[in-house]
Amino acid sequence: MKKTILALSLLAIVGTASAHEDFRGYYHGGCYGCGWVAPALIGGVIGYELTRPTTVYVEPQPSVVYVQPQPTVQAPPPGYHWQQMIDPQTNTQKIVLVPN
Repeated sequence: MKKTILALSLLAIVGTASAHEDFRGYYHGGCYGCGWVAPALIGGVIGYELTRPTTVYVEPQPSVVYVQPQPTVQAPPPGYHWQQMIDPQTNTQKIVLVPN
């Protein structure tokens, strides 16, 4: 709300101030009829500042590691052995039976 009030008040001030000819008929400036350049530049800067998106910085979430309780190890059946592997879908460690 403060930005809008500031922009409108600056726009009113800039809109009323421009380079005019002197009352005696001669001009005190660079090019004749260029009195709109400065207010247009100032209005453009104010418009840009009001409409530009605000930058939001998001910090990445820390990775959480869940530790599963280790099951009691039983003797594997003949021709198999226990091996600890990482499950690629859940990124967790599991103890699995693997053929010899």
